[in-house]
Amino acid sequence: MAEPGSLEAVRAVLAAHRADLTRRYAAVGTGIGRPDPSGPYVITIYVTDPASVPVTSESVDGVPLRFVLTGPFEARRT
Repeated sequence: MAEPGSLEAVRAVLAAHRADLTRRYAAVGTGIGRPDPSGPYVITIYVTDPASVPVTSESVDGVPLRFVLTGPFEARRT
């Protein structure tokens, strides 16, 4: 079992909840980040509508959620 808060544990939480988080927050993408290099890993939720960003702190299974306002993502062919 992964150490709570480790990158491996946060990956597992994101994998288990990605579809729900995407639907709940109308997200255009999700990922894992570490805003403060000495701080905890967080799940980053990319949204295009400021109304999708909660007013209070949110977390899932103990992992903090961070919201980033962005434009729509587009896949590019290489």
